[in-house]
Amino acid sequence: MRLFRIVFLVCLAVPLFAAQLTREDWSRADETVVRLKPDAFPNLPEHVRATLAQRGCTIPQPYQAGAEKKNVLSGHFVSSGTSDWAVLCSHRRQSSILIFSGHSTRVDSIGDEADSQYLQVVDEGRQIGYSRLLTVATAKQVRKHFAHAKHDAILDSFTGKASLLWYSSGGKWMKVPAGD
Repeated sequence: MRLFRIVFLVCLAVPLFAAQLTREDWSRADETVVRLKPDAFPNLPEHVRATLAQRGCTIPQPYQAGAEKKNVLSGHFVSSGTSDWAVLCSHRRQSSILIFSGHSTRVDSIGDEADSQYLQVVDEGRQIGYSRLLTVATAKQVRKHFAHAKHDAILDSFTGKASLLWYSSGGKWMKVPAGD
């Protein structure tokens, strides 16, 4: 019974810390999100890096990324016949997913959100971390939501909260909740 009380008290302490966070703590966390320059991703085609640099993009990194760079994806997002790139572009603390279709100059922009919308209390309540993460959803995974899917989609996640699936069809981007 004593162990139960200790665990219960510790569980109560985490929300108490979160309740003590101030507006300044959240603002500071937004300012200190790790945002990498496009040149930090040498696997990106030169025209993609150049466009990102021209737009003033940096690529925000989720708090748990560690040394592994995140939020730059290669896949078949527009059709099964193209190799495309999706990049989370942060400019003035506002992020959009930019999709570079094949070798064309076409760039789609979806999922525009303030970076601050993806901050949450992490690390057992000891800090605030940025939590937006892009990953590839394969055509097989996409078929759970779009029965006739023939190519990949972009899974746009708020880590530990919820996810959206972005799927291109007929030149338009559709989104559906994908769960967590």
